[in-house]
Amino acid sequence: MTEALPALLASPDDSSFPVLIDRESELLMQARRLFDGGFYDHSLLDIWNAAVCNMRRRVEAYGVDIFQSTVKDESGRKKFNQDGDTLAERWSGVDDLVLIAGCTRLGLLNKKAGKTLEMINWMRNHASPSHNSDDPVQADDVIALALILQRNLFEKPLPDPGHSASSLFEPVRRSPLTGDGLSTLQDQVRGLRSPDVRVAFGFMLDLICAGVDPAYSNTVQLFPAVWERANDDLKRLAGLRYHSFGVDPDSDESSDKKARDRILYILTQVGGIQFIPDGARAAIYRRAAKLLAAAKDTSYGWKAEEEAAKSLAQFGPYVPAIAFVEVYQEILAVWCGNYWGVSDAQVILKPFIDQLTVDQIRNVVQMFIENERVRSELSQSKPCRQAVTLLEALRPRLPLDAHKAEVDAAIRSVEEA
Repeated sequence: MTEALPALLASPDDSSFPVLIDRESELLMQARRLFDGGFYDHSLLDIWNAAVCNMRRRVEAYGVDIFQSTVKDESGRKKFNQDGDTLAERWSGVDDLVLIAGCTRLGLLNKKAGKTLEMINWMRNHASPSHNSDDPVQADDVIALALILQRNLFEKPLPDPGHSASSLFEPVRRSPLTGDGLSTLQDQVRGLRSPDVRVAFGFMLDLICAGVDPAYSNTVQLFPAVWERANDDLKRLAGLRYHSFGVDPDSDESSDKKARDRILYILTQVGGIQFIPDGARAAIYRRAAKLLAAAKDTSYGWKAEEEAAKSLAQFGPYVPAIAFVEVYQEILAVWCGNYWGVSDAQVILKPFIDQLTVDQIRNVVQMFIENERVRSELSQSKPCRQAVTLLEALRPRLPLDAHKAEVDAAIRSVEEA
């Protein structure tokens, strides 16, 4: 059987495994002795313990803070003891499965090794010395699992923090970034490997939520760079975080309890409001629409209209369907103006008209027929002309003659108002 053993068990202190420390080598040598004695389940437990020890060291080499940010939403214990004197003390409050999940997400452990460790964990719980089983651990099981871990964990070099997302941590938190220092870190973010983009994104999002300077101010400047690299799934994480703080305000652990406001600010800056779930996003647009309505109803309020229009426009034309009528009735009312004409708010709100879909255009057309707010000033000649001009501009964007006929009916309704 010795000839069939992988090197991890045959010679764990060999130079083939430079990443091992004495404790890990001792565990693997003990696993070999137990294997030779026929105690295969006990042998597998020591291989597991060596792997856990190795993963803990990889995380500490890479960056514990970034690990904690990555496993923030994992179930289970994840309290790292920074003041622990030994590796075991520092990690005593972190579940092994949380460690595996975090290492896999960070790329410190590939998926094959991660699944192998999950299999060993299953065996610990169902086929270990303390759990009698009809399918106990056999010699071939130990050999196969040890070989996979040898090639996918123990032969892999430890991470180099200088070439990963973890190297962002200290500069961002230490002092305000300006000039060349800021440019260097922005370029570093743009050059991150795809797996590290997720890590950096989560790290920066945590700093935004915490709101502690200089880290927060630095992150505001760096976040657009990581946003450019992020995929839509990552971007939705920021929107979901905003939503969760609204549903459960107690989940905001920041000292000033304003994490939600900071996320909204940063999403506004990067044009990411559309990644907030519809319910929370509808509330944002409804508030902005109420401000626009108040400005519209103010005497000599064109300046107020323009300011309110800017407040709405900063979120972009991503109005959810559940708030469409409430928001667009105010946009259309401002667009058409009043007896004296229109304000510059019309120009500011133009993107909301330009990006209408076919179904949304049809809704707008119907609002000119049925919505009292939209029709409130159409009896005046100038608002009437503005409405007709808008409807005529929308008409060519509809593909079917039946839809165009709806526009013609709306124009007649406006002219008869």
